[in-house]
Amino acid sequence: AEVLPAHQHTFTDAPARVRQLLTHHESRLTDLQALLAEPLTPWQLAERMEWNRPWDQIPYGSRNIAIAEAEAHLRRLVKLGRAEAVAGSEPVTYVAV
Repeated sequence: AEVLPAHQHTFTDAPARVRQLLTHHESRLTDLQALLAEPLTPWQLAERMEWNRPWDQIPYGSRNIAIAEAEAHLRRLVKLGRAEAVAGSEPVTYVAV
């Protein structure tokens, strides 16, 4: 069957694409967990993440989307027991466990 994604080109072999995405997301989580060796806010984490261009070249409006992605990854790390919120931090920071 042919897959018709919302972005880029059509393709076949959906199971291979799913495996690729799962591998990418696990790699992303591992990279972010390493960044959380020190407590960081979602904004600070987003600034340090690898994007398709340097953070200072990302338009301000797109930065909000990037921070939302960082927060989604943080929630996943917390759910997996690989990170936690630092009690009493304001704004809230997260650290790897």
